[in-house]
Amino acid sequence: MIIEGGQFPEKPEVHTDHWTGTRQIYKVRYSLHSVSSEQINIWDLGDKINVKVNQSFIDLINRLIKLQFKNKKNIHQRLNRTYKIPFNVFKDRLKRGYRYFVDLEILLTLCDLLNIPKDRLQKEIIAYKARRGHNYIENPKLPIKITPLFDMLIAHHIGDGYMVQIQGRKIYFGYRQYNEKYRMLYLKKIEAIFGKLRYKIDYFHKEGSTNIYFPVSVSGLMFKVYDLKPEDFMSETARIPEPIFQKNWKHQLAFLLGIIIDEGHVDSSLIVIGMKNRLFIEDLNRLCGELQYTSCVRERKDGMTSLYILSNSLPKFFRDYQTLLSEYPQVDLGYKGEKIKEFISRIFKPKLYLKGNKTNILKELSSRELTVNEIATSLNMTRQGARYLVKELTKESKIEVKSIVKFGNCKYGLKVLNCS
Repeated sequence: MIIEGGQFPEKPEVHTDHWTGTRQIYKVRYSLHSVSSEQINIWDLGDKINVKVNQSFIDLINRLIKLQFKNKKNIHQRLNRTYKIPFNVFKDRLKRGYRYFVDLEILLTLCDLLNIPKDRLQKEIIAYKARRGHNYIENPKLPIKITPLFDMLIAHHIGDGYMVQIQGRKIYFGYRQYNEKYRMLYLKKIEAIFGKLRYKIDYFHKEGSTNIYFPVSVSGLMFKVYDLKPEDFMSETARIPEPIFQKNWKHQLAFLLGIIIDEGHVDSSLIVIGMKNRLFIEDLNRLCGELQYTSCVRERKDGMTSLYILSNSLPKFFRDYQTLLSEYPQVDLGYKGEKIKEFISRIFKPKLYLKGNKTNILKELSSRELTVNEIATSLNMTRQGARYLVKELTKESKIEVKSIVKFGNCKYGLKVLNCS
């Protein structure tokens, strides 16, 4: 089911203080106050997280239980005060060679009781997942760092993302992208932040697939880090999270790139982003100001509002993009980046005498019919320049429209003279 709003449920949890053994009860909330803005620990992911740890760590726990509590029965009685679990199940979880995932709450409480630092537990985790989930994160990157890629994922979930909730499970995200390269880059961004994703079925490699699902175990972080709600990801009500405006240029540009991939297109020497959400477009305009890109906002007759990143800013934009790309290859703009590169090369190419280009256009059209865009690409011209010369040649009755093709574009060819 696609979520259209609402709140996360608050579930009471009982934890034991690390040093005193006293019980503390608090509610799990999806808010900024409970996590660092720089990095996230495994215990910040909320409830219903299951983990696998190194066998040597299970051996350590069993040794400490024997030393401090004599047997498992005694520590189980202490554990049961804060986390209810049958004794037989508890014993299974601590068996050598146990192959399945274990409730994180069990291990955290054992660490409290045995005076094992939580950081030590975190270093021993080799995989984790949402409880009852099939997909998991292997060789996890813990603690999780909030890099520019994290902010780019926020942008993707606003752009071509959506939210899903299945009864009894946490809300999680999906991403629909028809371009295969962009779809696989989305997956690479997830893995660069969290670790290797292991899906029960690699459905996204099937022919015709357009979706990738975000891991359920970390979907809550999309809300938690910037204190967001489900409506903050809906295209008609989304806003750029205010903390992103306070971050450095890499985080800001990564967010902008995510929106360009999903909602933008490259038109001649402009980057254009069009949406119905005027406030979000104004936020993007503000973001461009922070990045020192010249931009403007225009309302359209169809009810859309467009942001234009102007041609005089494209060289700086592209330099910044290449710098970020060298550090984070996953921000790749794909074919849109190639189009921007082409336009910049035209900006800096030597200016040719227009009459000379008229002759070149006639030569090109003598062998084939071309659109204005195809003429511009073939002769390394701007679209505006090609369009101007095509109009001039049409007025001079040297060329004419031969056919109408996709999106209403015209194909031109040499005018056939009627000698009869």
